[in-house]
Amino acid sequence: MVRWPVGGGRERDWLPEDVEEAAPAEVLRERVRRLNRDTRSREAAVGQETV
Repeated sequence: MVRWPVGGGRERDWLPEDVEEAAPAEVLRERVRRLNRDTRSREAAVGQETV
């Protein structure tokens, strides 16, 4: 079985039956990573507006 990275990755030619779902912990970890990245991006943008 192959597990596709939750955050994406290089495109590959896998058959659907060779791919399994990500574990709930992996999905949660990626969601938190994206939220943190988006928050830092917004904070940086706000900081640039006040300069």
